[in-house]
Amino acid sequence: MLDEEFAPLPADFGQSATTTALTSTLRFSSRVDYLAVGGGTASTTTLAELATLRAEIEAQRATIESAPGSPPRLVARLPLAGGGNALFVIWHNRDGLLCTYTQVADTQGGGGGGPGGPCASPDQGGPRCAALCLGSNGTGSSLADETWVLTGTVAADADALDVTTADGTTTEYPLTGPLLDGGDLRVFMLELGKLDWRKLTLLRAGQVVDETALPALAAASEDCMAKLGPMPPPTAPPASGPVAPTAEMKAWNASLQACLTASGALPAFPAPTP
Repeated sequence: MLDEEFAPLPADFGQSATTTALTSTLRFSSRVDYLAVGGGTASTTTLAELATLRAEIEAQRATIESAPGSPPRLVARLPLAGGGNALFVIWHNRDGLLCTYTQVADTQGGGGGGPGGPCASPDQGGPRCAALCLGSNGTGSSLADETWVLTGTVAADADALDVTTADGTTTEYPLTGPLLDGGDLRVFMLELGKLDWRKLTLLRAGQVVDETALPALAAASEDCMAKLGPMPPPTAPPASGPVAPTAEMKAWNASLQACLTASGALPAFPAPTP
């Protein structure tokens, strides 16, 4: 999976105004999801938009590319209650910044959330993380059985982490993971179970060193998805052309938007003009 993340884009990326070839070439990559989330379709994506997308992806890839002599390596493993392990991998990029990757390998197959850590944090919408650099991965065959694992690094001189989960419960955990980067950082791995985190507070001798909260939209999305259940499946694909959303899919999407708006994570949109 990391080999795919490090690989340059195909030479013909951005030279076609449709996404058909891209979907075929990158069908196993999150890059196609990125294009879809950005609103790109076979009829609306322009050459200029594809060229911009290529530049953005290549810039992101450059930030996580491993430096010579620093290949990804496994440094920690967390046995999971239901079987399997969470594997914590690190390397350094060409600027000497630490990159991390968590692969969850459990009885349902597992997965990974992509590269993270200090080298990747600006791509997540914030400054480079330092004392507190944690994120969660959710795995499961459906929303009903999805479980979460919290992993990353914390400042080595901190001694405890308060983790507040989606039900509002806060639990303090001592920091005892292996040290990295000359002893400045410490690995932290925690199986959260069915409830993802909402707030993290790093402590040293009872004093707050750093704290962070799960972004409001991410938290609301998890809560709303758990409330609504999975999106209804589409009908059988047509012989040609895109799959049209069903009435059930449209109703589910409207309910999701309403739930997100009610949570305050999304602004209220005006009703369409008749």
